[in-house]
Amino acid sequence: MRRAPALLLAAALAVTLSACEKSSGSKREYVALGDSYTAGPLIGRADGRNGCVRSRNNYPHLLAERAKLDLTDVSCSAAPTEAVEGEQKIRNRSIAPQIEAVTEETDLVTIGLGLNDLGLSVRVFIKCVQLGMGDPDGAPCTEADQAAGANSTQAALDQMEGRIGGVVDAVMGKAPEAEVVLVGYPSIFPAEGTCAELGIAAADVPLVQHVVDSINAAMAAVAEDRGARYLDTATPSRGHDICSDDPWIAGSAPASGRPGLAWHPYAEEQVMVADLLADLLADLV
Repeated sequence: MRRAPALLLAAALAVTLSACEKSSGSKREYVALGDSYTAGPLIGRADGRNGCVRSRNNYPHLLAERAKLDLTDVSCSAAPTEAVEGEQKIRNRSIAPQIEAVTEETDLVTIGLGLNDLGLSVRVFIKCVQLGMGDPDGAPCTEADQAAGANSTQAALDQMEGRIGGVVDAVMGKAPEAEVVLVGYPSIFPAEGTCAELGIAAADVPLVQHVVDSINAAMAAVAEDRGARYLDTATPSRGHDICSDDPWIAGSAPASGRPGLAWHPYAEEQVMVADLLADLLADLV
């Protein structure tokens, strides 16, 4: 990872932002919306006890510390796009709509959502893994998906641009002057093949990769259409998928001695995202 350049970028960003502080002298306000790929579950000290399993060294906290931003992090594990404007239920708790954290005074909003919509994460990380264990040499998840008809993965993915667009519209409606950045998902799966840590049949990897690629493409399209920004994290994280020699995403269980949650980012991935955001936002004036 580019630690020295990242520190220089962070310093440049801090100077840029400090020069643009509000007339009151207060810090610029940053709101982070998202699911567990934003929350960073179990990679560090917990941020709150509301059931969202959010860590204080996730990328929103890292970016806020470096750039001296006033952070409100309402990312929450398992959050779908509906959690932005509606309550999210976690066990016996109700989590307030994430949009409530956004106000007219908000200067920056990052959004990382989509994989929990319409059961997509369950299909990928539970169903495909279960089917792969029973038929590792076939394509059981792909075959099941093809037989699903109107309930297929593609039918769900076809709705993603509209769902993500609705989130951005809601954010821009409450904070029309805010900089909005859509944060894509990283490289989770290998370019080809599989591994024990992944547990998905090799012939089904193209299907699960298509899910992530499609959500990222929907985010990029919405960003372009709405005048927001899109942060590609898949390209810079290639070579660090679950099956790699240096994974930044945990597989079916975190590696020994590495804090994290199955199927979720390790701390290294969150540092990468914070670095990329610092780079992307260094030109803010």
